[in-house]
Amino acid sequence: MNVESNIALIRTIFGNPIIRPIIKFLSTHEYNGRSLLNYALTIYSGEEEAKKVKLIISSLIVSQIINLGLKILDVKEEEVRRMFKNRSLRRGLEVILRSISKYGITLPQKLDAPFLVVWNFTNMCNLNCKHCYQNAKTVLKNELTLEEKINVLKQFEEAGVAAIAFSGGEPLIHPHFFKIAEEAVRRGFYTAIATNGTIITDEIARKIKNIGINYVEISLDSIDPVKHDNFRGVRGAWEKTINGILNCVKNDIFTGIAVTTLKMNYKECRKIIEFAKNIGVKRVIFFNFIPVGRGEEILIEDLNPWEREEFLSTLYEAMRDYGIEVLSTAPQYARIVIQKSHGICISPLHFYAGPPVGGLNYLAEFIGGCGAGRLYCALEPNGDVTPCVFIPNIVLGNIRNKKFKEIWNNTPILLAFQNKDILKDNCGKCGFRYICGGCRARAYVYFKDITAPDPGCINNVEFYEKVLCELKHKTELDQNQFNLITGALPIKPKSTISP
Repeated sequence: MNVESNIALIRTIFGNPIIRPIIKFLSTHEYNGRSLLNYALTIYSGEEEAKKVKLIISSLIVSQIINLGLKILDVKEEEVRRMFKNRSLRRGLEVILRSISKYGITLPQKLDAPFLVVWNFTNMCNLNCKHCYQNAKTVLKNELTLEEKINVLKQFEEAGVAAIAFSGGEPLIHPHFFKIAEEAVRRGFYTAIATNGTIITDEIARKIKNIGINYVEISLDSIDPVKHDNFRGVRGAWEKTINGILNCVKNDIFTGIAVTTLKMNYKECRKIIEFAKNIGVKRVIFFNFIPVGRGEEILIEDLNPWEREEFLSTLYEAMRDYGIEVLSTAPQYARIVIQKSHGICISPLHFYAGPPVGGLNYLAEFIGGCGAGRLYCALEPNGDVTPCVFIPNIVLGNIRNKKFKEIWNNTPILLAFQNKDILKDNCGKCGFRYICGGCRARAYVYFKDITAPDPGCINNVEFYEKVLCELKHKTELDQNQFNLITGALPIKPKSTISP
């Protein structure tokens, strides 16, 4: 069954005029302070027994709906029941079902709460990375207090957020981190850390494991120590980072390596993936470089559209050859995987931080590509909520003076992130707009317009060339530097706009 057939069936089932009001009823009616839908999902997982008639009926209805969906996605019922023992995953499904009841089936699906919040926990950092979107160095005077951070967790829980990824700066060096992480785990969030790994000793790794943090993602930008240290701004960082990775793997923590993709390292991707597999890492994720923060100073390192196309194609081949999870935050990766596999494979969902689950990738078009302001958002150290860590200039509200749920559901600009049909050419007319839609952060950085085309895509070469002309006009780049950025502007290949 192809992707379009899967999506059509999902729309038919969950958009059914009978099923949708049932889900709405279950999600809006409570028993003992919890929705009937929440009870039904918990009972489905086997974590709880139905002791009241209303709970038995709710559970039976939801079980039938879920099992029908699983047949479409070709996912084993036992696998999902086991997976849903995890409260955060149940919460994520509850958000999807609740959103369908509220908005109907949309492509991509509009959600009434983000799956994930990337929490830039602090501006403190022990490195000086050239690409840092946060421009992190020292603690900010107006960072959230410990009490305010605990209140943040409460607000996320009330809104239905399923996962929190603690980032920074460097979250592990902040004195509040472990207390807040422990509280996040206790409240049932899927909890992840994005770290440079340099202070993860065996003792710290054991502490991370014992608290119950689900996933640790450690930045490594080259297997060459000199190149990595130069990029990270501190001599000896590579060795400490590798030790941090090994300590996490040794303590049986689900560990990933995060790579910021640049001209200086994109041809290393196969070596990095092979290295990761050899040391026991389960996931490698290659991040789109977005020139914000200190990254503005190294714009010359951004891949041009042809380099990105070559790079993402190599990632697909490496994922197939090495047999470990290979992700990219470049939304074009979804198109690449479909094209390279002739429609057989769908790209892994880069915003899903849990263990691989067969069949879930068919949700790619249903859930959509770039997740900024749709699937996730960011929380700044001072409480500002932004659509994405790479779009810090668009502040949706501050959690100190407005509830998170209200910010998410009542900020008009988010509608522009959630509607792929209003995107401008060529993203707006691309046949892959629902599974890709281009990087909204890249569009904003280069055009100051979140609906603009992503100039990093091979289908938007004319817009990329416009960016380059403006760049050359406004800066003092000499011709050699300009040629490095453009990659000599090769001839545009055949269009890939149609699926």
